[in-house]
Amino acid sequence: MAGRMAGEYRLGRKLGEGGFGAVYEAEHPLLKRKAAVKVLHQRAERNSDPVLRFVTEAQAVNQIKSRHIVDVFSFGELPDGRLFYVMDLLEGEPLDRYLERVSRMDIVSALELARPIAEALEVAHAAGIVHRDLKPQNIFLTWDPKGKVVPKLLDFGMAKLLDDSQVHTITGTPVGTPLYMSPEQALGGKVDGRSDVYAFGVLLYELVTGQRPITGETLMAVLVAHINEPPRPPSEACAEVPPSLDEPILRMLKKNPDERPATATQALASVIRAAEASGYVVPEGLPELSPPPAPSPSASSAEPSLEHLDVSSTARGAVARSSAEASRSRGLRWSILGLLLALGSGLSYAVGRVLGEPVQSGGDTRAGATSVATHEPPPPQELPQSSSLPPRAEEPAPSSSVAPPVTSGSARVSSPKLKKRGTGTSPGTIPSDLESPF
Repeated sequence: MAGRMAGEYRLGRKLGEGGFGAVYEAEHPLLKRKAAVKVLHQRAERNSDPVLRFVTEAQAVNQIKSRHIVDVFSFGELPDGRLFYVMDLLEGEPLDRYLERVSRMDIVSALELARPIAEALEVAHAAGIVHRDLKPQNIFLTWDPKGKVVPKLLDFGMAKLLDDSQVHTITGTPVGTPLYMSPEQALGGKVDGRSDVYAFGVLLYELVTGQRPITGETLMAVLVAHINEPPRPPSEACAEVPPSLDEPILRMLKKNPDERPATATQALASVIRAAEASGYVVPEGLPELSPPPAPSPSASSAEPSLEHLDVSSTARGAVARSSAEASRSRGLRWSILGLLLALGSGLSYAVGRVLGEPVQSGGDTRAGATSVATHEPPPPQELPQSSSLPPRAEEPAPSSSVAPPVTSGSARVSSPKLKKRGTGTSPGTIPSDLESPF
């Protein structure tokens, strides 16, 4: 896809890929504006459900005007018939990767981060749109010049326009991410904004405890737990959480939608009041969080050609090992050559002493050559210190697998594998989501 045109934008490297499509870095050739282009997979049929969802996502996001929802500003079709749309290219990292770094957030920072997310959900609901796939992977953190975090909601591919949607799911088929799915969504039933309130409650629970309220060993176990099992109070899952936060957070996780707060902002307001009653001060405005670590300059300059080729980490490790082995082999050959030169010089000196003939330290015994006799052994020979001698390469560390996209830098970049966070009473073996952020 690199080099192909998607409307007015030239596609570059792939940033990420999911169930419905792939996202590419792109640039306007004339304006030099950077963007991210989402392209639907080739295998989707023209009138299939994925195509209709794809169109719905572009329409839904374009209807919403919020600083905390990614902006979609162009839409089109590739020559092969695949649909695409163009959106902002974000710099930062997804929330799930941030949580991998910090494990859990302090109460104040978690509530500060949750406030703009709740406001964005309320704007979407007012426009008749339910996200239906709220999760850390779909919340991208960007940092403004003052160091404040500006979260942005991504991936409205699951969005359903409540008023006039062409998208219909098969009856009884759950759509969304199981670990953040509301009970009515797990049952494949009708959903509204209160389904997002449930997912928002799961998210807030995870922010303050570092664990998810509902887990299971299988997909079916997780869905059944969402439908039937009450979650542990947050204060029991994490001792740093005051018990006063249990009731307002658990209210968002009620099985019956009618028992939940009507909106995410109302739900969060109750949690903030409970936190302030416990002595916390939650200021207005955006939080200040630690930004993602900058990539190592030495690492970025060591293998520019490999990164340009976008090879896998395993392949990069294999190439680096081959390069190091070749360097060591060249260094060994130079060492052997130097040793032979030193031995040859010593042997020449010994022969000269036995025959009583003067020799030069350099071993020059050509006829007619001017020689200076010496009774001192020649200085040891050293290898030439020219630029042509390759330096000895260090053994590279074994390459590790990398998480899928989003690095710091652009929307998605490769990063070192991070440790797993706690996931409640059961680690779970199911994937964290049925679809990636793309």
